[in-house]
Amino acid sequence: MSETEGRFVRGRWIVDPTPAPEEKTAPEKEPIPEEEPASAAPTIEERVHETSELVRRAVSDVVNTGQHLLGTPEGHEHIQQAARKAGEELERAINSWTESARRALQKR
Repeated sequence: MSETEGRFVRGRWIVDPTPAPEEKTAPEKEPIPEEEPASAAPTIEERVHETSELVRRAVSDVVNTGQHLLGTPEGHEHIQQAARKAGEELERAINSWTESARRALQKR
């Protein structure tokens, strides 16, 4: 990841614009950057749902690519099964991690 100046806004990295060189005439007050309200942050459940959807979509894309690019029907079936299994395992791992994090937060 490149090291650029910026900040997270609603779960996304926003790169701060590079200031153009200015001539110094008189000191000016810097405008206060507009920030998102704290309530606009996505909940854990929303993030988990979004991540699960992205995993499902990625697995589906792999399966579709395998169908179009690789060999025989048997090969396609093998790839589909392997991709689905990997997606299911990844989803289980994400859900397990989320549940562990949720339990840790509730203990506090």
